[in-house]
Amino acid sequence: MDFTAIDFETATSSFTSACSLGWCVVRDNEIVERKEILIRPEPFEFNKNNIRIHGIKPEMVEDKPTFDQYWDVLRPDIENRVVIAHNASFDIRVLCSTLRMYGIEPPEFRYLCTVKLSQKAYPELESHKLNKLCDALGIRFHHHRAYDDAYACAMALLRMADDYSLENFSEIEECFDMKCGEIYPGIDLTPKSKRRAKTKGEKNK
Repeated sequence: MDFTAIDFETATSSFTSACSLGWCVVRDNEIVERKEILIRPEPFEFNKNNIRIHGIKPEMVEDKPTFDQYWDVLRPDIENRVVIAHNASFDIRVLCSTLRMYGIEPPEFRYLCTVKLSQKAYPELESHKLNKLCDALGIRFHHHRAYDDAYACAMALLRMADDYSLENFSEIEECFDMKCGEIYPGIDLTPKSKRRAKTKGEKNK
């Protein structure tokens, strides 16, 4: 299988506040690259609780490039590939929201959530959080470090595929009755409930 595992850490609760990204490139079921970048978020704001979780402080990123300056490095590992993440709805939204903030359309790619996948693969586990899942699978890593979280996510998917003798994403989709999500230029990631509320509000104007 070929895919890219990603993990974002954010400075605040905003989807556009990425301060770190780790990604892990897998080709033919082998990890061939592991990368991590520190990002200066815009606006330059940090939440104490976020700092407590990932340990990234403002002074560590104040001189780093903003996300748009990294995009040419990241794009080849995202575009036209399958992207996986643990709680993919968060990481994919951070990616697309941040790109949109800089006026960059997201490229085409498919994505899959390893939280949802692991819930189907190992329903007996009490928790499917990344650290608990990896403890159960014997995968060692440093939690809440983007570099390690992306690696752990990649290893977890490879392990699930091996445990169920699955060779590609078509077989994964069929085995677990899951469909990869799709991202493409112009996609609207606003939740349907908010879209309806916005439409009603516009009609009342």
